[in-house]
Amino acid sequence: MFKKLNHFYDEHPYWGVLIAAAVGSVIGILIEYTVNDNFIGSAIYTVSFYSILMLLVGEGRKKK
Repeated sequence: MFKKLNHFYDEHPYWGVLIAAAVGSVIGILIEYTVNDNFIGSAIYTVSFYSILMLLVGEGRKKK
């Protein structure tokens, strides 16, 4: 299973970043809502920043 995931990430680095950002955001939102009963909308900037950063890293990895 790990080999398949690693191969998928090597072949499609952009999808790997977008899937990780989406899953991480959903988990973070659920935890925050469960613990504090509120939603922090400004956290989208942090997710966007890290997603763009990882997309740039993925671009460099795809060129190799």
